[in-house]
Amino acid sequence: MKTRLIILPLLLLNAIPLLTDNGVKAEELPAETSTRLPLLKPLKPSTSAPNPSILPETLPYTLGTGDVININVFDIPDQGGEFQVFMDGTVSVPLIGSFKIEGMTIEQVNELFREEYARYLKRPIVTVNLVAQRPLQLAIAGEVNNPGNYTIPLDVEGRKNPTVTDLFDKAGGLTVSADVTQIQLKREENGIERIYTLNFWELLQDGDLDQNVDLRDGDIVIIPRKEIVDSEQNRQLADASFGIKYKEAPNITLVGEVNRPGSYTVPIEEGPPRVTTALKQSGGIRELADIRHIVVKRSTRDGTEQDIAVDLWEMLETGDIDKDIILQDGDTIVVPTATEINPAEAQALASANFSPDTIIVNVIGSMKEPGATELPPNSSLNNAILAAGGFDERRANDEVVQLVRFNPNGTVTKREIEVNLAAEVNENNNPILKNNDVVIVGRNAMTQVTDSVETLLGPIGRTFSVLNFFNLFR
Repeated sequence: MKTRLIILPLLLLNAIPLLTDNGVKAEELPAETSTRLPLLKPLKPSTSAPNPSILPETLPYTLGTGDVININVFDIPDQGGEFQVFMDGTVSVPLIGSFKIEGMTIEQVNELFREEYARYLKRPIVTVNLVAQRPLQLAIAGEVNNPGNYTIPLDVEGRKNPTVTDLFDKAGGLTVSADVTQIQLKREENGIERIYTLNFWELLQDGDLDQNVDLRDGDIVIIPRKEIVDSEQNRQLADASFGIKYKEAPNITLVGEVNRPGSYTVPIEEGPPRVTTALKQSGGIRELADIRHIVVKRSTRDGTEQDIAVDLWEMLETGDIDKDIILQDGDTIVVPTATEINPAEAQALASANFSPDTIIVNVIGSMKEPGATELPPNSSLNNAILAAGGFDERRANDEVVQLVRFNPNGTVTKREIEVNLAAEVNENNNPILKNNDVVIVGRNAMTQVTDSVETLLGPIGRTFSVLNFFNLFR
């Protein structure tokens, strides 16, 4: 019989389905969930690591030093009044005495004073209201423009605490390196520090306003650094009201294959500064710029340096603006040198908005307006001849010109080109010109003879004209 008494409870225990907190049977849960069923006495959340699945509970406002309350005792005007909570968390009320109300809610204080007044009055009607709230002492660290401690007043009329986005705004906004998916909120609750994880990407994508929690006095918000820059995420954050902000135009350094390397202040009036914006500030890229392997070197708040790869050629091919990453103050853009550039690619690059707006071509010789001529990128030989006023009909050899090109590797190439002003762009007789090309227009045969005769007559004097010279032999 004793054996039955021992076995029967065990059998009954095995027959009872084990339930989770929300009433679901354990066997109905996935294997990885059923192995983590809560104990009868739930453990306190660990303070060593944040829990991304739990958001802080919204609790009623608790009183503290600096708060001002109003006590109204119905039908007894000489009682009550406005009282401020002292540094020690107490409030002193005539007739009933001093009480420590720090950490108590308005409802709790109202009940306390009703009981205290009941010692002197019969069935007192007591109403306690919050007249002025103390400003909250908050701190923010990590990837914001102005990390530090902040004092933020509360909205007394609306009874509204500041939120995380209010603190972002106070700190000057997020930096480009901010990881909004892993924002940490440190809060002291009942003497224990809790760490909560907020995901503001869910707020942006799904409108999850619960992520923008109300802050409490003493809260600390930490915005970590992203290990990998997400250009699409940055673009959306730059458009968000709480997102990436610039307190002033950032200073950027450019080195490598740009026309004017150095430091530049990149304007922000037309939107967040990007790599192409900075390249235009430096006069555009050079002919041998390797835009497939541009590197942005960035120093983050924690002192580490990131190397961010940028492929602007892919942006030109696909039109993906996210390839043109957003910059932040202190970035250094390195534009490497390409070993070789395809002529078709060079032509496409010349038309890009981060290339120089004009090229300089020197057209010299028998021209109407010889000299340095500014031309749009991808201008051809015929464009240069026309821009220089055209040939000097009396002196120019309008059949063949010479094109001299100074190559980026230091060499010089020289070629003769047969002129055809009616030809379309082609490599043989109307090639695309590059910056610093020199077009030499020679003299025709008659001009060469007359110039030679004038040279011979130079020592004798200029009294005889060329025509008189030829008349001597008639």
